Amino acid sequence: MDKSIEQLKQKFHEALKNLDKPSAINLIIEALDGGRITIINLYTEILGPSLGAISSNDFNQEISIWEEHIQSGIVRTALEISYPHVLAQRPQSGKGTLSAIVFCLEEEYHELGARMTTDFLTLLGFDAHFIGANTPKKEALDSIEKLNPNLICISVTNYFHLTRLKDLIALMKSDLKNSHTKIVVGGYAIDHTPHAKDEIETDFFAHSFDDLKAIKEALS
Repeated sequence: MDKSIEQLKQKFHEALKNLDKPSAINLIIEALDGGRITIINLYTEILGPSLGAISSNDFNQEISIWEEHIQSGIVRTALEISYPHVLAQRPQSGKGTLSAIVFCLEEEYHELGARMTTDFLTLLGFDAHFIGANTPKKEALDSIEKLNPNLICISVTNYFHLTRLKDLIALMKSDLKNSHTKIVVGGYAIDHTPHAKDEIETDFFAHSFDDLKAIKEALS
């Protein structure tokens, strides 16, 4: 990791630990506006690890829930202020642009990783839509029918929801027979549950920007 990014990471995590939103956000603004970090590096090296630590707290409970919520709010603001840079760095859309929808399973409220995925897809040239957290099955299926995406990305944080994920994928695959649409799954539950990838029948798994880039190349 670049030394300047490592320093930024340490300062951001310290501000996050201290629940110091102004300092944390100013660090991100100055780094982005000064061209000292790209969106990909910001999300991959700084915000992503922060989200992982927050998600793991659901199981380890090292900090109070109210502290977790404040930290999540800080990361959410960092994502929001980064969006103009996402737009500035995305390729110009043209005829034949791939499309994607991103959502979290029903009763999944950790949406920030999915929002980062949406931004990554935008940077890769997709017409990407974030449907939302806690997306009911009926709404997910309706969005697929209406938007007809090339890619469906599903985020799952809680390993208790893996059975629900398998049922939803089976239902979608039944509807998507002979379709161009592919399904991508990712999230804390996939990355940290033993054998999860062996049990989930999906087209792709994604953990990183590079994974999504490879998936785009496979679709082309």
